[in-house]
Formats: sequence, C-alpha cells, structure tokens
Amino acid sequence: RITSGRVNGMTLGAFTGYFRDRKSIKNIILPYSNYKAHIILGLIYSRTEQGIDEKRVFNIIELDSIASVVHSFEFFVQEKYKIASDRPGSGNTKNIGSITSIDELINGKGPFEKLGIEIFGDYWMSYLTSDMARAAELTKRPWTNIASYLTYRGRK
Repeated sequence: RITSGRVNGMTLGAFTGYFRDRKSIKNIILPYSNYKAHIILGLIYSRTEQGIDEKRVFNIIELDSIASVVHSFEFFVQEKYKIASDRPGSGNTKNIGSITSIDELINGKGPFEKLGIEIFGDYWMSYLTSDMARAAELTKRPWTNIASYLTYRGRK
C-alpha cells in the first residue's frame, strides 16, 4: 500500500462557473446544488522507471508481453472538500487544487477537513486570482491561503 510521499496535485473542478452559480448546468448534467455530496474517486500510481520503448508496435499475439508504464495502484474515495487545498490546481485555469500528501489524500485530511464544507464553499466561491482582483478594481486579493482567509473573515 502506498502511504508515504507526495504526488503531483490534481484539479478538483472549477471554482468559478457552476461552483459559484450553484443552479447552473454549464459543463455538468445537473446543477451543483442538486448533489448531496461531491465525491472524488482518486487513483495514485507509480511510473515504471525501466526503459520502455513507448514507440514499439506490438502484434496482437504479443499482448501479454507489453510492459506497463505504471504500477502500484492505490484507489481512494473522499469528499472533495476533505482533499482540497487552499490554492488553485493550475496556474492558468480557475480550478481548485488538491493536497499532495499521499497519506492526507487517502485519509481526507486536507485543510478544510476540520473547517468544514461551508468554509470550503465560502473560501472557493469568493476566491480571486490576481487577474480577477484587478478586474474587480481591487488593490490586492482579499486572501491567498487559509490563514489570510480566516483573518479576512474575522475568524482568527
């Protein structure tokens, strides 16, 4: 079982669009607010380090001899807010990022786990990137992490 170390972060969906407009169906089947929970099925794996010729073409009879480029699969299931980070998941899109500790991912121990789903929702529904803050004619972003959010909201 994989339980130690870190992984590259995942994106857990947009923090704009349907996440802010909970009745919208843009890019989703039902409105965000219709769901009782938002569950992430995650997969952690290791890459095969041995030299594999990814360009080699195999015949169908060689199917059993094809070496896998990945191994050591670990599946986990957690509510989105429990594995969400307090930072975006990528630099150029507006997606919620995940935590990167394998143990914390598997056990749902992100920064919002103890704060709760309501704080998670408020944090990300109101989160502004630098570009969004400039467009709103703000001199700076209201918060950039959990600590500055809690201070901004008067909870710390």
